[in-house]
Amino acid sequence: MLHFRDYHWLTVQSSTRIDALISTDNKNTDDVCWMLDVQCVAGGAAWRRVEPGDRPSLWLEISSFKPKLRHWTDLEHLNFWSFAEEEDEEAWFGPGGLLDVEFYPRCGEKGRESSFLSDFVWRVAGREGGWFIVELAAMANGLSLRDQLAAREVKVTPDGSEVPAEPDAEFWKKHATLYLMENIPFGTISVRVPRNVRDPEAYALHRARTLAGVDEPEHIIVTDHLRSSQRHKTECPEIIRDDIYVELHFNGFYED
Repeated sequence: MLHFRDYHWLTVQSSTRIDALISTDNKNTDDVCWMLDVQCVAGGAAWRRVEPGDRPSLWLEISSFKPKLRHWTDLEHLNFWSFAEEEDEEAWFGPGGLLDVEFYPRCGEKGRESSFLSDFVWRVAGREGGWFIVELAAMANGLSLRDQLAAREVKVTPDGSEVPAEPDAEFWKKHATLYLMENIPFGTISVRVPRNVRDPEAYALHRARTLAGVDEPEHIIVTDHLRSSQRHKTECPEIIRDDIYVELHFNGFYED
């Protein structure tokens, strides 16, 4: 479920997932780069006879967050739902990372919007196997999420004390610019492998097991960008040319 403007959004499953990147210089679990991506297209009767690629679409990516996990299942404990008092007010973003929002209108129409939001909260509300229930609320247009949280209704506890009520989905639909509650899979781990490694797949599996605690992947793709660029006579950046990339797929995610 995604609440954003007046569209009925449908999730694009193959592009909605939790990913990780393990670089050659990563030494411990805190060094692993994690990302959460969501892609949606407009659905409903108004778009029934319009190809998905021609409909309005919304892309969300959360990056630069630090899950502090030892095993990939620890993602279920992610909770950036409140603002820590010790947050650095001058920092670009908090421990929950940075939210990149890309809105594309119907193909051929003007109005593409792109923004990086730091005024948002998100958490994992549960896990079933390799799938995580992710909840997210974000503000834009100069509105303050802190102010909305501070102004929420107060409830009285059994001992007579007053505490702010826990915001529910209806609260966020009313006050947030964007609200998401979606079931998202742990999808891929990409591992950069030095070119002099004899068995890139074995190396990648060892690194992923050590730094993310993964089991056997369902599918593996090995990509050598240097050989591809030589074959097609194109240039590729040095950071890509020097290493081989091994992509480990989990929970039914495949790039067909």
